[in-house]
Amino acid sequence: MYKYILIGCMMLLYACSEENNRVPLIDDPIIPGKVSNVRVEALPGAVQLIYDLPASYNLSYVRAECLINGVVRQVKASSNANTLIVNGFADESEYTVNLFSVSRSEKASEPVTVKVKPLSPPFQEVFKDLRLVEDWGGACVLFDNPTEADLAITIIDRDNDGFWSEGETFYTKMKQGSVSVHGFEAKKTTFGVYIRDRWNNFTDTLVMELTPRFEKLLDKSKFRPVRFPNDSPMLDRVFVRVEYMWDGEAPQSQSGNCFATDYGTAANWPHFVSFDLGVEEGAYISRFNLSARPPYFESHQMQFFEIWGSMDPSPDGSWESWTRLLEGEVIKPSGLPAGELSDEDRQRCNEGWDFSFPLENPPVRYIRIKCLKVFIPMYAFAISEVTFWGQEPSDVYNVNDK
Repeated sequence: MYKYILIGCMMLLYACSEENNRVPLIDDPIIPGKVSNVRVEALPGAVQLIYDLPASYNLSYVRAECLINGVVRQVKASSNANTLIVNGFADESEYTVNLFSVSRSEKASEPVTVKVKPLSPPFQEVFKDLRLVEDWGGACVLFDNPTEADLAITIIDRDNDGFWSEGETFYTKMKQGSVSVHGFEAKKTTFGVYIRDRWNNFTDTLVMELTPRFEKLLDKSKFRPVRFPNDSPMLDRVFVRVEYMWDGEAPQSQSGNCFATDYGTAANWPHFVSFDLGVEEGAYISRFNLSARPPYFESHQMQFFEIWGSMDPSPDGSWESWTRLLEGEVIKPSGLPAGELSDEDRQRCNEGWDFSFPLENPPVRYIRIKCLKVFIPMYAFAISEVTFWGQEPSDVYNVNDK
């Protein structure tokens, strides 16, 4: 047995040695001809190069090289194609691209040099229309991203000594949306926002002085279950109660305490649940955090939902006395199939999903959560924990009085 282990180790060492000294399989000294008749098409943050291939028997591929922000970026295209795209440009400046014909023995021709001018890159276009506005307990960035480019949006703030924070970064490719930072006092604060693309290109920083709106964590000890005649039936299990939505405990297993509706049909879908925030004069809801129960991104977990509010709901539960406050979507960061989780997926499940409410919403006392769709098609939904932030009328008075 030890003999076979020794032989295996020797073969592995030999393979590694071969890997480190790998050379082209074909030793052909002939250098292929150059590409010719190069045409350039400008694209947003990129250029497409179209060319005629040389009539060289040993051509393997065409390589483009371009110096962008001090880094040489390479793009290759096989000998079966006569076009390639160089992307990752930071602006609309003129750049130099060198095109090489490369043989199967890795012999490169002399370069064909072309000057190119890409169109304005998507991340710069998004930055032009970026809006930085005050939000509940912080600042909100509103953006339009029509090309669905991969973006990293970073919001920073300046302290009393004039130093900028590292900030919080949000990754998105949504066509349109918003990102927010919270946890700030209701006093003038200098915020900044900048964008980075996936090639590590940065925009300038948009800086504004804003006064965040006051918000606080609403007291869960005041929350009370309420039930209207048309509310969805609850799942009959010992670990299922409406109150478990605010008990402060996120279940680690499928049988942990939670709220869940009973299995229904398309006829009685969507399902919803109602409860009382316990604030007699109503509260302006600013933020909402939703925690799901295992198994994550599978059965029972809400994917699309709405939150409705009311000060004086009709006793029969009819929707006429309710106002829709928020439309939400729970997004799986990795996009992996059901049953597969990335580290980012697990982290998001541990932290929950934050949603911000529009500033113009009216104050409400009663909340109704309406599930429109779960991750795996079925007619029931479950919630582990809900957390709300906002301000009560007395808070508004105290803040304005300062």
